[in-house]
Amino acid sequence: MIIWTAIQENPYLYTQQTENWKKWLDEVDLIITKDEKSVFKSLKTEEDKKRFRESFWRTRDPSPKTPENEFQVEYYFRRRHAMKNLEGANSDRGRIYILLGEPMEKNNYSGLDKVVDSELWSYSGEGRPGLPPFMQFIFFKQSNIGTYKLYHPGLHSPLDLLDPGASSTMTTKSEAYIELRMNYVKLADASLSIIPFEGDPSFSFGQTLTSSGSILKQIYTLPEKEVKKSYLKNYSSIEGIVDVDYSTKEIDGKGALSISVNKGFKFLNYSVMPNVIHTNRIENNVSSAKININLRLEDLEGKTIYQQEREIDVKSDDSKKETMFEEGRSAFKDFAPVVEGEFNVIITFTNKTSGEFFTFEERVNITDESVPVMVGYKVEESTYESFLPFCTENYKVLIDPRSIYNKSGSLEGIIRTKIKPEIRLIEVDDENTSIEIKNVEKRGGLFIFSLPLKDVKSANYYLSIKTESREVFRKIVSVMPFHAKKPIDFERSDSLTSEFDYVFAMAQQYYNKGDVDTSLEYLNRIPEELWTTRTLLAAARAYHKKQDYEKVVQLLDKKGVEKNYFVLLLLANSVLKTNRLQKAAEYFEMLRQYEDTTKINNVLGAIYHSLGEREKAKVYWDRANNLKKKSDKKKQNSNKGEQSEKDY
Repeated sequence: MIIWTAIQENPYLYTQQTENWKKWLDEVDLIITKDEKSVFKSLKTEEDKKRFRESFWRTRDPSPKTPENEFQVEYYFRRRHAMKNLEGANSDRGRIYILLGEPMEKNNYSGLDKVVDSELWSYSGEGRPGLPPFMQFIFFKQSNIGTYKLYHPGLHSPLDLLDPGASSTMTTKSEAYIELRMNYVKLADASLSIIPFEGDPSFSFGQTLTSSGSILKQIYTLPEKEVKKSYLKNYSSIEGIVDVDYSTKEIDGKGALSISVNKGFKFLNYSVMPNVIHTNRIENNVSSAKININLRLEDLEGKTIYQQEREIDVKSDDSKKETMFEEGRSAFKDFAPVVEGEFNVIITFTNKTSGEFFTFEERVNITDESVPVMVGYKVEESTYESFLPFCTENYKVLIDPRSIYNKSGSLEGIIRTKIKPEIRLIEVDDENTSIEIKNVEKRGGLFIFSLPLKDVKSANYYLSIKTESREVFRKIVSVMPFHAKKPIDFERSDSLTSEFDYVFAMAQQYYNKGDVDTSLEYLNRIPEELWTTRTLLAAARAYHKKQDYEKVVQLLDKKGVEKNYFVLLLLANSVLKTNRLQKAAEYFEMLRQYEDTTKINNVLGAIYHSLGEREKAKVYWDRANNLKKKSDKKKQNSNKGEQSEKDY
């Protein structure tokens, strides 16, 4: 009643207040969480909204005892900078700048020969949840027209970075990469992956093994992970809040996971099946879609342990289009090496052509006692000399992610165990009714089972597998009363020479789990002649975490190792820790060429003071003070300039 009276008395005031709050929501759009936005939209009174805004900034304040909210000041400084210099807060450059801050290093390639206007930004992600230690982002003007766009490795290619005159002479993406690298090495390497040294130009472009898309998702959802939302209980319960920001293009789909052991490696196998795939016509009778599949393993605290991303271009002529894409039968199968642990597995299927997506999630627990099981509609001998999904030893399981089976077919599977298992189909609606599967044959270290479904009643069943009276597997399967067509499989294979790629991937997983010793053990299994800059950097990071600074220097202080920012950062800190001050000064001087910061100048001042070079130390300390004053002044000006946006 009070609000209604106020509206009657001063409708302009109500309209103005509403517009002011819309403006504030727009200002904080990049950092407000979904729960916060939902709670805010439920608030009715002006007083509650003001109280919420105060709590919103207070919960982000890194130093509550100081009079100034450093986070708020920095945020508005970044936003103002983005609005003035980066084509707006919601531009690609603006979003990355606001969320990650000033890059450690920024290379500008605008106006240079053979390339479109572009910039390369380098960042450290240490300490931010889900982010790798180092990242690099390319922003470019496609065909030198329009605004700067964020370059997506896999979706974009080096052809997009060459100016129209240079790219017109190139016939392949690989040729474009070679041309780019002849002139701009850093830009060329960054075109392969957001993670330095991860991309491999020997893979066909668009299939490069990167996790770039997942990293971008992690960046854009940082507020969801970094903000303590417990204060929201003071406004309303957050239970049942609907995620209003989900895309309207979310579609349905099915997914399935299995663990296998093959040639000494544990693999996580997965298959995802969207209900529909919409395509674009690219030729008279040919349609295509660009598919992205992202796998992410998280520990139970939400920390990313491993990421894998695939880009797949699927094509079909009109005679097969309905069968392949519109009947919901396309199953995309893949696999990844995995270490022991309990993980949340998140697989996101995205059709980049239509913008449609779905997400499949499941928890897995992989231990020494885990019994690998794969179940499908057929087990067949594999004659392929390669690593394949849902394959173990010489056998492959054909699966249907929908877990549906025809009465004209059979239920088959593989169990890796030493003791013959007990396998039963148990009716979901009547667990006292079950069928024992007796056709179980031992082949090497495996047991292969098969059950013809002709005489099995159409119903939902639990497939239960026990070894030594312990149930090791339970999953619902459906025997259909009608005939369901089998999936059309799209799957990837790796050559047998990929084993050291798997070793490296497992080393990364152990490092991300915090098991540095095991990570190093795996890295050292890779023959020295196969070590690349990426391997060296991974090992150096691990030794640095172990505080074995001598080993870091031994690995990276070599002529053949490119001294980029990330290598210099590890080297500078390591030689400083080992008290080689003169060498530390050299490396920090090189770092200063990348990023002239208050911190680096203070470190150089301290080093030269310890070396007895007082005058030189004073030069760096004075420079550090001047940089700090300039930074503080910029933030103060930014804060004043934005004050009208914060206070109505």
